[in-house]
Amino acid sequence: MAQTLAPEVRARFAQRLKTLRTQRGFDRARYFAKSLGIEENRYTRYERAEVEPSLTLIHKMCETLQVSPNELLGLPDLRHHGSAVLSPTEPAAPEGAHGRDTGGKGTDPVSLLAWSLAAEAVAIRQARTAKSKPAGDPLAALRETSVLFSGLQAEPFKTVAAILGDAALMDIGAEHKTRLAELIQAYTESIRHASLPRGR
Repeated sequence: MAQTLAPEVRARFAQRLKTLRTQRGFDRARYFAKSLGIEENRYTRYERAEVEPSLTLIHKMCETLQVSPNELLGLPDLRHHGSAVLSPTEPAAPEGAHGRDTGGKGTDPVSLLAWSLAAEAVAIRQARTAKSKPAGDPLAALRETSVLFSGLQAEPFKTVAAILGDAALMDIGAEHKTRLAELIQAYTESIRHASLPRGR
C-alpha cells in the first residue's frame, strides 16, 4: 500500500507554492497553470494540498518561478547535513565555480542542468529498485534528487564521479546511458564555460 505525504508537509508545500506564484506575478492560478502546460483544476489541487506534483512538474515550476528546488520545497540547504547519499562534505561551491550571481536563487542554466542530471540519475536508480521494493514515501525520490543536486552545486566533479561510480547506474539500458552521458557532458561543459574568464 503506497504511503502518502504527511498532510502537514503537503500543506506547507501548497502554501509555499501559492506564495511563490503570487510573488512572481502570477495573480491567478490559471495563468500559472497555463505556463506549466496543465489544466487549472489539476494545478489548484496542488495548492489545496490534495495531491503532490511529479518530479517533472516540480522542475517546470522551478524554471517558471525562477527558484531552486530547495526554495520551492522549503528544504534546508542539504549541503550542511551530512547525508549519506552522494552528499558533499564542503559547505559551499568554490568561489566563481559557477560563474554567476543569481542572488542565491540557483535558477541559472548550470543549476537547471544540475537538477536535470540529479533527477535523471535518481529516476534510473529508483526504477531499478522499484521492482524489488514496495512503494514508499512519494517524495523520497525528490529528497534524494535534492541531496544530489546540492552535491552537484557544491562539488560538481566529485559528485559527477560519484554518479559514474554508482553501482545502481552501471548496468542500465543504452537509452538511459545515452541520456545520462548527454546530461553529464552538458553539465560539466556548462561549468567549464561558466568558470572561464569573462574579459579578454
